[in-house]
Amino acid sequence: MALSNITFQQGAGGLGRPLAGQDFYTSLVFYSSALPSGFSTANHIKKFLSPQDAINSGISYSYADETQATGSYLVTAIGAVGDTVVVSVTELNAKTVILGSYTKVAGDTTPTILATKIAAAINANTIANGYTASSATATVTITARKGLGVFLNTGTPLVVQAGGTIAGTLTAFSGGVPSRNAVYFYHISEFFRIQPKGVLYVGIFAVPSTYTFAEISTVQSFATGTLRQWGVWKDASAFSTADLTSIDIQNKLLDTAHSPLVGLYAADLSGTTDISTLTDLSVLTANTASAIISQDGGAMGAFLYATFGKSITTLGAALGAVALANVNEDIGWLAKFNISNGTECETLAFANGVLFSNASVTNNLLTLLDSYRYIFLLKYVGFSGSYFCHANTSVSISSDYAFINDNRTIQKAKRGIYTALLPVLNGPLILNSNGTMTNTTIAYLISLAQAPLFQMVRSSEISAPGVSIDPTQNVLSTNTVVINVQIVPDGVARQIVIPIGYTQTLTTA
Repeated sequence: MALSNITFQQGAGGLGRPLAGQDFYTSLVFYSSALPSGFSTANHIKKFLSPQDAINSGISYSYADETQATGSYLVTAIGAVGDTVVVSVTELNAKTVILGSYTKVAGDTTPTILATKIAAAINANTIANGYTASSATATVTITARKGLGVFLNTGTPLVVQAGGTIAGTLTAFSGGVPSRNAVYFYHISEFFRIQPKGVLYVGIFAVPSTYTFAEISTVQSFATGTLRQWGVWKDASAFSTADLTSIDIQNKLLDTAHSPLVGLYAADLSGTTDISTLTDLSVLTANTASAIISQDGGAMGAFLYATFGKSITTLGAALGAVALANVNEDIGWLAKFNISNGTECETLAFANGVLFSNASVTNNLLTLLDSYRYIFLLKYVGFSGSYFCHANTSVSISSDYAFINDNRTIQKAKRGIYTALLPVLNGPLILNSNGTMTNTTIAYLISLAQAPLFQMVRSSEISAPGVSIDPTQNVLSTNTVVINVQIVPDGVARQIVIPIGYTQTLTTA
């Protein structure tokens, strides 16, 4: 028996301290003429480490930037004592909300008095349902609760049931303008839900006449070149394949400036009735740009789609997955990247609002869209959760950079080699008598270039590197040293084939 003692078991990770490296440094870009309270034209980029930072900057689900829809009821006949008026609204998912009811009394002798009483009955329930009312002359004006945006602008959700001989003229809801800040907060909070330790730079820019997405260069400069991936949510106009090419151009300009990154694109698909008519992205050469076309179909994402009136997508969650992934990992990896928390992204839809439960969404359709190189969520039989199909980019499947992880891996290798070799730039090279570099010089340069690659091997981000230098190159004439680098990447089990059948005897082969 051991001696009596008090033993401590020291834990780790409880403080949530930042991760090492910068692979999780990310940006979200939005376009709007109106800025949240924490932003200004001179300060339109913010660094967030949590959803609370966004709230502190005026981005939240408060709907402070929303214009609430209004409707009205003009009393034209006061009816008889005992007649009732019931005002109700049909909200999302056919939910009926009773705003108020009133029974006429003898003192209600004019339409103006009756309108005042109806408004008071509605306001008595404001705490419960959020709707308010006011009266002027004989008209009751009803203001929708916050959060419903454009939803009440269409159809006939406002209903007045007048009993007896009470009569009036009903004017449907109109004028609702949705909250952009709510959509911003959704993507920000979804990013941090998937990658709680991420670093997120949010930039909000004026809506351009032509989208070139050059704003990412501004954000990358603000972030001192640390960004590794970025996403853009474009709601002012419809989805365009030309946008993916423009994003890729910007990414490659930054690559030339030694600040490479990949871009995720989400735009409005609400007007696309048939999702199968989307353009085939495999014919593009935009290997650093990816298109997100999935959307939550039953929780906050679905609510925002109904109240904003345009595609919301799963951009924030996709960015979070990329930021969580090691550079070699496909965000479709089932063991690591379950995007559903049991509520959000549990029910799946496309960004045009069509649920996966719809008969039009077949395996053939999903296969087609995957071959078209789009990114969307899907489910697997016998395995709970929701998962991205693949980390597709807008280029042919035959490309070496057909997936986000292909690009992130090569970009990390380039950044590492660049940093390692900078100290020798413009430095002397010791040569042999015939003008070729000495073995020592060659070995030194190779060792510098290999160091970051070996670290990637140790981090299981690549399988093997190879670095070589042709000793016969004439550096005296060219002032240029060519260092050849080859990388064996990690494989990805995107398909698993299992021959299976009955046999009379088992073989070892």
